[in-house]
Amino acid sequence: MRLIKQNFERDGSGFVTLFPEEPEDMWYAYNLIRSNDLLRASAIRRVTTESSTGSTSSTRVHTTLTIRVASLDFDPQSSQLHVSGRIAEETKFTKVGQYHTLDLELQRNFTLEKDGEEAWDSVARGIIKEACDPVKSADVWAVVMQEGLANLAVLTGARTVLRQRIEMSIPRKRGGRASDHDKGLEKFFQTTLDTLLRQIDLTESKPILLASPGFTASSFQKFILDTAIRTGNKLLMAQKANLVVVHSSSGHLHSLNEVLQTPEVNARLKDTQYAREGKLMDDFMALLRKDDGRAWYGPNEVEQAVEKGAVGRGGGVLLISNALFRAQDVAIRRRWVKLVDKVRDIEGGEVRTLSSEHESGKRLDGLGGIAAILTFPLDDLDDDTSEHEVPTENENELRVALAPDCHEIYQTWSYERRWFLGFLQTVEMPFNEQTPLLTTVQVVPRQPRYRHSTLRRFCTIALSTTLIVVVVIFLIPINWLPHNNQDHGWDNTLQFPLPWSTHCPHQSWPASQGMSYQNLQDILLKTPSESKAREWSQYYASGPHLAGKNLTQALWTRERWQQCGVPDSSIVTYDVYLRYPLGHRLALLENNNETDEVDATGEGYEVRYECSMEEDVLTEDPTTGLDNRIPTFHGYSANGDITAQYVFVNFGTHHDFQDLVKANVSLEGKIAIVKYGRGFRGLKVKEAQQHGMAGVVIYSDPQEDGKITEKNGYKPYPHGPARNPSSVQRGSVQFIDVAPGDPTTVGYPSKPGVPRQDPSSILPSIPSVPISYRDAIPLLQALNGYGPPASDFNEYWQGGGLDYLNVSYDIGPSPPSIKLHLVNQQEHITTPLWNVIGIINGTLADEVVIIGNHRDAWIAGGAGDPNSGSAALNELVRSFGVALEKGWKPLRTIVFGSWDGEEYAVIGSTEWVEEYLPWLSKAAIAYLNVDVGTSGPSLQVGASPLLHRAVYAATALVQSPNQTVAGQSVRDTWDGYIRSLGSGSDFAAFQDYAGVPSVDFKFTGAHDSPVYHYHSDYDSFHWMDTFGDRDWHYHTTITKIWALAAASLVESPVIPFSATTYAEHLASYVKSIKEKASDIGTLDFQEQKAPFHNLDLALGRFENATVRFDRSASSLEQQIKQGNIPWWKFWQRLKLFLEVKKVNDGYKYLERHFLYEKGLDGRNWFKHVVYAPGRYTGYSGATFPGLIEAVEDNNKTAVESTKTIPKLIQPAEMEQDHRREDQQCDCLVEPVRGCVAAMTVHGHTYE
Repeated sequence: MRLIKQNFERDGSGFVTLFPEEPEDMWYAYNLIRSNDLLRASAIRRVTTESSTGSTSSTRVHTTLTIRVASLDFDPQSSQLHVSGRIAEETKFTKVGQYHTLDLELQRNFTLEKDGEEAWDSVARGIIKEACDPVKSADVWAVVMQEGLANLAVLTGARTVLRQRIEMSIPRKRGGRASDHDKGLEKFFQTTLDTLLRQIDLTESKPILLASPGFTASSFQKFILDTAIRTGNKLLMAQKANLVVVHSSSGHLHSLNEVLQTPEVNARLKDTQYAREGKLMDDFMALLRKDDGRAWYGPNEVEQAVEKGAVGRGGGVLLISNALFRAQDVAIRRRWVKLVDKVRDIEGGEVRTLSSEHESGKRLDGLGGIAAILTFPLDDLDDDTSEHEVPTENENELRVALAPDCHEIYQTWSYERRWFLGFLQTVEMPFNEQTPLLTTVQVVPRQPRYRHSTLRRFCTIALSTTLIVVVVIFLIPINWLPHNNQDHGWDNTLQFPLPWSTHCPHQSWPASQGMSYQNLQDILLKTPSESKAREWSQYYASGPHLAGKNLTQALWTRERWQQCGVPDSSIVTYDVYLRYPLGHRLALLENNNETDEVDATGEGYEVRYECSMEEDVLTEDPTTGLDNRIPTFHGYSANGDITAQYVFVNFGTHHDFQDLVKANVSLEGKIAIVKYGRGFRGLKVKEAQQHGMAGVVIYSDPQEDGKITEKNGYKPYPHGPARNPSSVQRGSVQFIDVAPGDPTTVGYPSKPGVPRQDPSSILPSIPSVPISYRDAIPLLQALNGYGPPASDFNEYWQGGGLDYLNVSYDIGPSPPSIKLHLVNQQEHITTPLWNVIGIINGTLADEVVIIGNHRDAWIAGGAGDPNSGSAALNELVRSFGVALEKGWKPLRTIVFGSWDGEEYAVIGSTEWVEEYLPWLSKAAIAYLNVDVGTSGPSLQVGASPLLHRAVYAATALVQSPNQTVAGQSVRDTWDGYIRSLGSGSDFAAFQDYAGVPSVDFKFTGAHDSPVYHYHSDYDSFHWMDTFGDRDWHYHTTITKIWALAAASLVESPVIPFSATTYAEHLASYVKSIKEKASDIGTLDFQEQKAPFHNLDLALGRFENATVRFDRSASSLEQQIKQGNIPWWKFWQRLKLFLEVKKVNDGYKYLERHFLYEKGLDGRNWFKHVVYAPGRYTGYSGATFPGLIEAVEDNNKTAVESTKTIPKLIQPAEMEQDHRREDQQCDCLVEPVRGCVAAMTVHGHTYE
């Protein structure tokens, strides 16, 4: 921290201007700034201007603001400080009283002004002096490690800070071969050393602790010294004396505490502030154990000791936690400052302020935050305390000011001890050795309490009998109520359905509470605004927000939701494994000396073409020219530096590679040139890896753009609707067909400190890079004349969009004289992700509707993906907030989720589902997702069949933005097709893992729409405002559809599901599988008993049960529509509610019955036996994945195993005959179980 200017007045007021230089300086600023201070700093503020024509525009401007501090938010891991308050000085862009949050940044001045008497007290000035000390630096560096894991931490005078976490997969030693393990370990050591050297200054002589279990730390020490010798790094060699190797129990950061307690470390750190403070606490605890009256703790005791002059010259030490100085109450802070000043300036004692971020400070917080070592013993401090008195108001304030972790200890210590000692003082009973253990108590006959006791007894009996008769009369209607309700929150004891009881959700049930359902729909249709949607989109798309690097947006989103009427909004954090780009290269090399030898640098070859690997900066589109824009890269791609021949592999699908193998095209060791499209990019890399290829290059061919191409005369963006030739599609290459989420914590939430798995089975082992089609043209042209042409293959290889540019799409491989040099370097890191969760509590706590969209993007823009959905989500939250403000109370609970990390592997939502799976399994009704809210005019919907009814109803209520006839709804202009869900967005974990019915809405491009630049810099606010949704009508339309679908699920007394639709779709799925099996020749349908007979039988029973169930639900809906039941027929109302509850539970758990606990073969994270992402597609869904994969693999044994189904179905049929008609929930369960057994042929159900 640098002191720029300071001015302190005599009365203690004044100001100081500081320049933070290091993350550590933010900690000092956090301890310096208090509520009601004036803070002046630079800020970015959105300014909305209105033209003379009435149109508005919004821009972000840099300005300097002064706020009156109201609250502080400090993140110790990222050292980020956010200060909120109201603007105190008017500027050109702001008015006094407006609310703003200042983000203090490094390398930028800020001015802090404190007004009031003694505002700049001795403690505050001491913080400035310590922060601006030129010799202040890290006391100790520590590397806590084990094989594959390293935590780099720094111990300063105030904190222990984790600077970097490194995780790498190291192959195990197998079969006596240790070479792969040694190479992996060496690579891990090199990465750790490079990271350490970027953090520390070698010119300073500071201890460096190397701690690990086993011999990892000593091996790393040897690697450091060997590297210093090999590279001639004298500064690194000079650190030999500073390297301290210590044993630890693990490689996680929490082991640092035990490392710092070892004798050898204590000896090396004896001169550091950390060690001095730790020794003081050790000395204090030793004196406390001796109990000689020289060690006292607690606020009152220490203050008494100071008053008696016992904390002064000659060894007196006052230990106080800096958490106490962060009290917002001025009187409480002055109490501690006064105590410190008295000890230091008057008594001449030593004062030590311990940091609550250090181990010594945490120990002190456990003692109430304050303690003292006295110069002479005092034994009567307890006696001097008025322990039997009620605590004063100041003492109650004190307990509030204490740090949270020591508040409970102080409260227990203060109240219980004082009450007990006060009690003993009030007992006047002499005790000695002659006091008897048992005493004689005189008992006298009891005196009559009342006269006329006989009359009273008679009246009591008469009134009791009358009451019993009345109760029995009221209990008679209980015979007509449903029984056996323990599954629905009712036990088997009698319930009393009296008129004033509240067994129903609320008094107005089944009507909506607070307002009618029609009024709620009207609010949700009228509130969404095009101008607000544009405002939200402009904020989200104004800068980079890559996964794990968008905390500011998370905080902003939470604040907007709270302002919109959802105060219960919070941030949920997960520590996840990610990879960020460091560097890349792709060059076409040509041999000029007729040799086939080439190394990684391309020696012997000349560069024929160097790929730019960047997108053009467009003057019309400001986002494309940002200095901090994100490079083109593939998330989770492997590092590599390879030079090899290359092959064109079309779209890189499973069938494309089969075609190449049949054509005897050499693939092993080659680099693949692949088109985007027809499947998830990660599975293209997976197929190449499985065929022995060395790397992958993926580009966007205009073939996927339909007729909107330059070939057909359309101008490219920004001058026209065609694709810009330099556009590059970024994206993840994780194998999402295996499992989404954090690849190191599959199946459990990625919380700090959890064990990490080897992600090698989920992540590629070969490097891949994305390029533009402009960069792909020279590479494809160089293949002209080599290998078979694509025209010799089937129709799936035809239609390339670059043929007019002299690209013949010949397969290759390229000749030995032409090769590609591919370089990909990424940083492997474990970093926080931030989900924003908002909750509107409903009357029914066990029925929940979740609404979500992800916030992160691969680029600085993302106006389409995902932030058209983010803007719609904010408008949806605002709409529900308006309804809440007008008195509406939802029947069911609503949860909003703004997910982080979706782009890498659907991480944020997956980790949240894994953490809250028990609750979701019990309570979740449905999940409603919007990812890309709009990129064109065509509505696309994917959903569980249970939700089709709600989707059609919602789209019928919203006016279409592209009407051909006046008054048309979205349902009128939409073809009504609803696809099955696969993966690639946040619905995956809800449906495929938790069994929660899910739906995904989006408006996408039609055949004649402007080309949407997916995951490109050109998916920008300018593109959306110019080509995507000029009037922003589609943003509000998707909001209305989303909101109305949610409202119907939240407010309808009977959940608007259709089980019959589910059964019909299952039958259609089986029909398509039969046709495919017949085409492939997997089965012989001429047998007497076809293999699918048993599955047909189970589905037939299931369909019959769903028809009866939906008929029962429809009957209840009709009863509800007939009107409210009179109050004096309260038992009928209660009976209706219980019947509705039973039907709703049947609907709620129906999807969950299709979960198979062991999961699918080869990818057991996926539990749903009906829906899963396709093995070879990823994005699109596969229905009956176990069966379809058995058919595709020509596995007759697996398919024919369905013949065993009658053994499972027969008992269910027999049991069903004896069930009562009103047990509609149970009539679905057994048929579903039969279907599950029939469908999990890949799950080894028949063990």
